[in-house]
Amino acid sequence: MTSQTTDRLGEPTPGFMAAAEITVSHRQMRCMAGVRVEIAHLHGPCQHPEDLRSKRPRLTAILEQVGGPVEMLVTPHCPAPSMPTSAEETVRHLTFVPAGIPLWQVTRRSHYIRRLIIDFDLAELAERFGEAFEFTSRLAPRVMFQDDRLLVLVELLADACLGTHPDDRLYGDSLALAISHNLFGVRRQEEKRGGLAPAQLRRVTVLMEQSLPKAVFLKDLAKMVGLSEAYFARAFKTSMGVSPHRWYLAAKIRKAQRALLETSDTLAQVALANGFADQSHFTRAFRTITGYSPGAWRRNHPALGFVLPPLNDADGLPDRKNA
Repeated sequence: MTSQTTDRLGEPTPGFMAAAEITVSHRQMRCMAGVRVEIAHLHGPCQHPEDLRSKRPRLTAILEQVGGPVEMLVTPHCPAPSMPTSAEETVRHLTFVPAGIPLWQVTRRSHYIRRLIIDFDLAELAERFGEAFEFTSRLAPRVMFQDDRLLVLVELLADACLGTHPDDRLYGDSLALAISHNLFGVRRQEEKRGGLAPAQLRRVTVLMEQSLPKAVFLKDLAKMVGLSEAYFARAFKTSMGVSPHRWYLAAKIRKAQRALLETSDTLAQVALANGFADQSHFTRAFRTITGYSPGAWRRNHPALGFVLPPLNDADGLPDRKNA
């Protein structure tokens, strides 16, 4: 191995490389709204620091570790803040550094690490959030810090990156914006905090339903009503009580329910016809929205007395009690 590592944006950066004894069993990279994400599974200890600096602001999340602690250093060979020992060595932590700031990872006694790295494109994020947002106030290094809310969002993003279905992109974009918002502590200037106007709401929901089973990108929905993505997502949730992704998923399920009632198609056929990757994916989504599996819902529908709302009604999720 050489004395260089490759920046996660594809640009060579000088510095220490992990020693030959560490191996990468799997690495996946994805681009989401304003970010680039890398998920890596690392095996084996490493006696030398691994250089993780980037030409863009970077958040490094240690999501899982087995063995000794994972230390993040802004100065190589300098002791990191005290780390927990024994059973607490599996603690998860986050590290943020601005563009160009050195960052090294030290894993001398670790056997396995699941790591997620997010590189932020501030220019793209500023465009997506709108001019009312400022990032500069939080662009300072934060080494091995704890933030339960951010860790949950990062874990969800990691899961979304592993998915290959088009729906996962809309969900991943929303998570990327949420992580950016929480990490940078963006400050809103004076802006209207209400929901969407009825005409705006009708336009976006009609488009989402007419596009089924395909998803409409968040940026396209926001552009349709002249709002930034972040403000649109908040306004939509204020109006509907659910996020755009959740509403879109519910609309897909409503359409699938019609197929379950009006056709004799198998569950697998209904799943594929309504844009789900397979029957398993369909079942998970159906249960999330209705509380029932598709098969159980189809068998019990007459007894449940469920009445499907019109597809063009912008009424959010189906009533779970009646589903």
